[in-house]
Amino acid sequence: MICPSHGVIWRDNPLQIVQKYAEWANQYKEDQVTVIYDTMYNGTRAIAENIVRGITLANEKIKVKLFNAARNDNNDIITEIFKSKAILMGSPTVNNGILSSIAGLLEMIEGLKFKNKKAAVFGCYGWHDSSTKIIEKRLSGAGFELIKTPVTSTWQPDQENLEKCVNYGIEFAGLLNQD
Repeated sequence: MICPSHGVIWRDNPLQIVQKYAEWANQYKEDQVTVIYDTMYNGTRAIAENIVRGITLANEKIKVKLFNAARNDNNDIITEIFKSKAILMGSPTVNNGILSSIAGLLEMIEGLKFKNKKAAVFGCYGWHDSSTKIIEKRLSGAGFELIKTPVTSTWQPDQENLEKCVNYGIEFAGLLNQD
């Protein structure tokens, strides 16, 4: 039996959790990409959705999870990041910074010290593109390998910019296939 000070007591086949823990501790990852964003006027959402479209066009077998950080539970998002081989994260620039939902999630990510995961960044801005630089710095500091320069849009992305986002997703998926 395994009886932790809190949580589940493992009575039947207690070694199953030991085996799972060993698997999870060995830089676990599935063929999955998690895309996380927050948005003010839906521009960053449109970028995220078109990146997802590109990834899916490039590799329909890869599982892609899309989350709005302001509307989804951080624990659910962190679970999917843990399972993923790569993430993409985006925020508009707000007051030369990022939206608080993304900042809070980055705080959690930095504390968890994920290993062997890839990342890229996206966002919208009006006057100055600060958000992508902030997110890149924090993801890099958290141990993620940044594999592509950010894709951005000033104000609302137009159709040409959205097509660039689809191509960005296709190229991102291609970089993952090189593993």
